[in-house]
Amino acid sequence: RATRPVPLAAARPGDLLFFKLEQKVSHVGIYVGGLRFVHAPSHGGAVEVDRLDNHYFERHLVRVGRLEP
Repeated sequence: RATRPVPLAAARPGDLLFFKLEQKVSHVGIYVGGLRFVHAPSHGGAVEVDRLDNHYFERHLVRVGRLEP
């Protein structure tokens, strides 16, 4: 609720990516550009860079949000 929705095609570095897993939004990444984002894949896991064109993430992405000052 603290972000304004934007289309993926308009995503900018720093936008938040919300993923729905197990029937609810339960994972968030930070967009870095070029269809790449950073996230920690599990609680206490190492931070990774992944791609949004990866079928798994593509299938679970539900929203791109931009924080407004």
